[in-house]
Amino acid sequence: MISRTSRILGGALISLTFLLAATLAQSSFAQDNSAGRYRPEGRQIGFAAGREFDERIFEVRTYDPSVDVAEFASATIFYPLTLSFDAPNGAIAFVPGYLASKDNYEWWGPALASLGYVVMIVDTNAPDSSLDDRKQALIAGVEFLKNENNNSDSPLNNKIDGSKIAIMGHSMGAGGALEAAVELGDSIKAVIPLTPYCCEPGQPYAGDLSALTVPTLIIASAEDTVAPPADHARMLYDAIPASTAKVYMEFATGSHNLPANGGPDLQTLGMASLAFLKVHLDGRDNLASYIDADMEADMAAKYSTYLSNP
Repeated sequence: MISRTSRILGGALISLTFLLAATLAQSSFAQDNSAGRYRPEGRQIGFAAGREFDERIFEVRTYDPSVDVAEFASATIFYPLTLSFDAPNGAIAFVPGYLASKDNYEWWGPALASLGYVVMIVDTNAPDSSLDDRKQALIAGVEFLKNENNNSDSPLNNKIDGSKIAIMGHSMGAGGALEAAVELGDSIKAVIPLTPYCCEPGQPYAGDLSALTVPTLIIASAEDTVAPPADHARMLYDAIPASTAKVYMEFATGSHNLPANGGPDLQTLGMASLAFLKVHLDGRDNLASYIDADMEADMAAKYSTYLSNP
């Protein structure tokens, strides 16, 4: 059993900075990986999770939709290649962190889509968009996905189950995801904030999660000096009502950019997130053990703190 004592990081709150130099050429409609459209590590993680969870593994395609909404600038959608008689898929909207772009999180697309999820990663209107802007981008992203399901010109037409939607975000996007989850309520089934930054840069926390009812998986790192868990991730976890299903995973090592491309333990991160999504979007209760605090010693060693409130 992992200790439930939070590892408190000292020092003053430093200003938020995050920019990875990843750029990709624009893709054509429904392009597959034969042209190198998505990162192979994401696909490998999806394969590993499918085998471990005994889940169907899908081929993955990508789609850059035409975006004509005020809340975000562009998007890339990763989606599973399904058969005409397959049931519609769950879907996930993902927003980047401060100064980051959607390209910095490409591995998430094939990792999640390989197990049957439509994944839309957006670019905000500006790299330095506020936390509230990121919240609004996620709310608009959920609506955008539902509209794609009704768009006869989209490869996602009739492919999305609007009752199985989740949202994710990194850093300030993660803080925005929690605020969006409060507003979206039971119209979504899960929220996964990744190394969350609680507030606007340099400002004190002014949010209120007392009305949050959406199952929540918070990922943190004890070594995060941009958003120290005591002031951000753990503080946010503690602010979520005890009546809400919630999990807090604090890795013992890793920077603030833990969930971005090239992170130190994407396999563990991807497997835990997929298990959480499978449980809360698809009712795969048999996978709950993968996100339970009572885990094998080799997995327990990865975390400084692991709290589970089913």
